[in-house]
Amino acid sequence: MMNKFLNSIVVLIGLILIQGTNLTMQAQVMVSAKLDTSMMLIGDQTEFRMEATFPDSVLVGFPIFADTIIDKLEILNITNIDTQKVDDGLKLVQEYLVTSFDSGWYQIPPLNFTITYPKSGRVDTLQSVPTFFGVMTMPLDTANTNAIADIKKPMEAPITIQEILPIAGIGLGVAIFLFVVYLLYMKLARKKPIFVKKEKPKEPAHVIALRDLDLLQEQKLWQQGEAKAYYSRLTEIIRTYIEDRFSIPAMESTTDEIIDACRKSDELSNELKNDLFDTLTLADFVKFAKAITVATENETSLKFAYNFVLKTKPVEVLRDEDELRNEGKDIENKPSLGN
Repeated sequence: MMNKFLNSIVVLIGLILIQGTNLTMQAQVMVSAKLDTSMMLIGDQTEFRMEATFPDSVLVGFPIFADTIIDKLEILNITNIDTQKVDDGLKLVQEYLVTSFDSGWYQIPPLNFTITYPKSGRVDTLQSVPTFFGVMTMPLDTANTNAIADIKKPMEAPITIQEILPIAGIGLGVAIFLFVVYLLYMKLARKKPIFVKKEKPKEPAHVIALRDLDLLQEQKLWQQGEAKAYYSRLTEIIRTYIEDRFSIPAMESTTDEIIDACRKSDELSNELKNDLFDTLTLADFVKFAKAITVATENETSLKFAYNFVLKTKPVEVLRDEDELRNEGKDIENKPSLGN
């Protein structure tokens, strides 16, 4: 009997020692979960902070949340757990950025932190203190009559050059595009040149011939022994004039063909026809038979060319103002076909 009593006392003392040790270890672990403020405006953001301080021989686990802490307290961002070294062990800190969109008073209930004792393998739970907070709406200034008002109409801003430039650029681009399309249509569809060069009015045949004869006289070709070049240029001037003045293809015709065509023309006198034949024939001898001419023949040929042009050029009829006025009156006084 005495031995059984002693054994019971020993077991009881052991249990008391073990329980005391656990209470001491649990007393060394401190946890907290609280908001930075107890009152917040609806839609505002604040920090929800969880902390745990414990010795190195203990492991502490934080509560895990998904989207909300409680029903009306939404989580916007979660930080990683921050581990800090303190004098008596370790300190863990984790922060949540939270907000609420429903006004009222709310309570964050006690949160369970798990405490693990690695040596004994025992797991315990330690709860935080409940937290109370309120969410209020924006108070209205009832004393100010302008506190509640209709939405203002959009203000009209003046048009700036930066707004006009893109529209003007688009318009200019469209105009250039249409102009290019029109040019292509004129070129391809209608087979017309895009840009029509305005031709200079052709000078009268006698003006061109007299100017060329003056230039030939200034060159003094036969005086420098260039008789062949002199007569080649002289006959070219005469042939060109005949072709432009009388529409005879003189540039492509022989001397005989030119003379035959001129003899059929009533605009040339027999003297001019004979002199023309003599001059063209002499030129052919110099150009093709290498005939040698004297100075008087060369000068006579040039004088004939001048004389031929001056006597066959078109005659301009000049009438005075009185003659034109009288002609107009005759036309007005002429009876019509119906009278």
